[in-house]
Amino acid sequence: MLLFEIIFFCLYMILLGILVFCGFFIHTKKELGYQTKQSNVETKSICLSELVVIIPFRNEEKRIECLLNSICSSKELPKEFIFVNDHSTDKTIDLIAEKLIGISHRVIELPDGEEGKKLAIRYAIKQTTSKYILSFDADIEFNTNYFSNLKSLVEADLYILPAILKAKKMHEHLYEVDLILVNAANCGISGLKRPIMASGANLLYKRSAFEKYDNFESHSHMPSGDDIYLLRDFRNQNAAIRLMTDTAFSIETETPQSLKEFFHQRLRWIAKTGDVKDHLSTSLAIIQIVLTFSFVLIAAILAFNSEWRMFLVFYILKTSCDMLIFLPYFNRIKRMKSWLFIPIYELLFPIYSVVILSSMYLYKPVWKGRRLDRNY
Repeated sequence: MLLFEIIFFCLYMILLGILVFCGFFIHTKKELGYQTKQSNVETKSICLSELVVIIPFRNEEKRIECLLNSICSSKELPKEFIFVNDHSTDKTIDLIAEKLIGISHRVIELPDGEEGKKLAIRYAIKQTTSKYILSFDADIEFNTNYFSNLKSLVEADLYILPAILKAKKMHEHLYEVDLILVNAANCGISGLKRPIMASGANLLYKRSAFEKYDNFESHSHMPSGDDIYLLRDFRNQNAAIRLMTDTAFSIETETPQSLKEFFHQRLRWIAKTGDVKDHLSTSLAIIQIVLTFSFVLIAAILAFNSEWRMFLVFYILKTSCDMLIFLPYFNRIKRMKSWLFIPIYELLFPIYSVVILSSMYLYKPVWKGRRLDRNY
């Protein structure tokens, strides 16, 4: 048994150390070349007068105020904000009109018979003209220098900008940890190869590239997933894709407000990630499953044999490895308080994994008040 544990830790440290820890530092060096003030190559940067922000929304009356306050407090603003109403029945439109007096914005209505974020974004793109498009979610907030900082980015086809969950209650830090670990892996893979994930809550891209590469027909059956499918379409055409982890370009959004909302969100993410059929992402998922199964198996055998001292040592070593390997990324995005919750997350993760896998076949996730197909 001891030999099995030693082999597990050696493989675990080597794989995760390379994919996450080493990949992180390689990626941060890459990021230096994405900003004009740090790039050694003279190139054009993003101009705010050529940027339109598109914000789809559906019944966001209770969550949109943070975004509106951020817009009003911003030191610089883009050409225009386009809010796309996805058949809301609340007072979101009234709040927008009340808050954004004197700020260039429009509210457009998604036509009857069309619904969902992907159709809302594409409808808005047809109603606007700009060189760059930035997609936001309606429940986000950002710092006063956010748009000023965007001007330092060199031109590229697609920028995957940071979307950071912000916990308000103590237990919500566990929701943060779950996403941060995934984003840390995405950062590491981006350093070694390329990004495999994106967040539509903070996504910047060239209009010309979108019009050329967007393959909407291939994923029109999915009502959401504007981010990961767009990333796939750009990647398939060898577009210039950049991942940023610098919090100067980040937005913040609330964690899920309940355990049910959290599971529904994760079920949607898992299903659409599988539907994208990214071989690199699939390979990494298999590695994670094997490592997780090995960890659970060893822990279960130790517990079954009542080897509690060895069980505790094994758990502490595994948790310490994770805290060390993921520390640079947590520090990079300034979420060190959530980093302290990794030991608790480690204990709950096996149960969480079983519930997620079981739920994929038992429940249909709900999104924006709409029940979605099981395949989503």
